[in-house]
Amino acid sequence: MPDGSTTALTVELHGVSKSYREGETAKPILVQVDGSLPEGELVVLLGRSGSGKSTLLNLMAGLDVPDQGRVVVLGQDLSTASDRDRTLFRRRNLGFVFQFFNLIPTLSVLENVRLRLELNGKTGAVAEARAKAMLAEVGLSDRASAYPDRLSGGEQQRVAIAAAVVHEPNLILADEPTGNLDLETGRTVIRLLDRLSRAAGRTLVMATHSAEIAALADRIWTIEGGRLHESKNTRPA
Repeated sequence: MPDGSTTALTVELHGVSKSYREGETAKPILVQVDGSLPEGELVVLLGRSGSGKSTLLNLMAGLDVPDQGRVVVLGQDLSTASDRDRTLFRRRNLGFVFQFFNLIPTLSVLENVRLRLELNGKTGAVAEARAKAMLAEVGLSDRASAYPDRLSGGEQQRVAIAAAVVHEPNLILADEPTGNLDLETGRTVIRLLDRLSRAAGRTLVMATHSAEIAALADRIWTIEGGRLHESKNTRPA
């Protein structure tokens, strides 16, 4: 990169706080969190169960808004956007991979992937061709007509990844994507996510408990006591 150039930021967190009600009291989850993520990085989010990993992902996705502070994603301040604007922004710009796959059981593999394109206005032959190409990318061309309940856990997660990236989002959020998979299948899924995000220069933020996954990261965010701590990995060139 030439001297004087700057790297665009995918996510900016400015003094973000979030609490949830427990009876008559408010339980702080995130407290005055600051951070920024350059585009094209793999970022791993670590922390114990209940530490706020999913809460932070939900804030980045615009599924929730902070009590205080600002969450800016791809230049859009999601903290002040309307519900409708956050929904449209999420649909166009974000991809999601979850622990429980979130596939629609009444749709075939191909239809599950194509649906993400149709929600963004791409239909007909264009959507069909793009969805088939994405299934080929994740090695599931031969399962296009199958339904989710006929697939293994690893195959379902590969379909979920295909659906998450088929519309070419700039940010991918993954919440414990290997939590329901055996070790070797989980490794395959993580390598696939890493490859598909880096190849397109996408930012990938992944919540996990896995030290092995953390070793792949460019940057590690750890949540402890509601605070965010950052460290950087030095990956081999």
